[in-house]
Amino acid sequence: MNSLLNLRTAGILLLLAASAVAAPVTLTINSNGGSPYADAFGNSLLTGSIIRVGVFDVSQPANLALLQTSNDYLALDALFTPLAEGLAFAGDINQAGASGNQIIINDLFGAGDVFGQIENIDDGYLPTGTQLYTWVFNSAAPQTATQWGIFTATTGWGFPMNPGAEVLSTFEIDNVIRGTNTGTQFQLTPVPEPGSIALVLVGAGILFCRARRQDAMKPALS
Repeated sequence: MNSLLNLRTAGILLLLAASAVAAPVTLTINSNGGSPYADAFGNSLLTGSIIRVGVFDVSQPANLALLQTSNDYLALDALFTPLAEGLAFAGDINQAGASGNQIIINDLFGAGDVFGQIENIDDGYLPTGTQLYTWVFNSAAPQTATQWGIFTATTGWGFPMNPGAEVLSTFEIDNVIRGTNTGTQFQLTPVPEPGSIALVLVGAGILFCRARRQDAMKPALS
């Protein structure tokens, strides 16, 4: 009798162990109790503004400098490994007001706030403890957003081990890569369009040439 009970118990333990190995992990993105997200002028981000969650490759100092200074979305995207977004093993979105594959501002607690989950993430998608980031945009189209911010926390924002979950709370943010922490908001920073930058450079070149020409036309003093 005892042998049968022991075998049954052992079988249950093996099943539990097997299910734990295969269990997915979950991330919760939350601003409740912390600061909401706002644009560069202090206006709360509108409902539907996209938040990409994932990890940036900052293994090289040049990569971090690129995140801090570059306005080239594709260059930064090349350094980014996202979660969810319809990718295999990267998880699924569970969020009020979100029918797509990305976390959005949903104003559940107040303007500019966010609360949502990425569920069913394969525990091998990222190494345990990998530091996670939120890449926040002022629109529903990251590629054409005119403002963005990059935020992370040195503790509490690690990819969880299996089985487990992690909460990416804004009150834990202590590293602002792009943007500003005002103490009451996490503000984005403007991202000039490449065409706008080119126009500024062309305009500056025209003004410089005009000034040079005027200097050349001035009569020499005797």
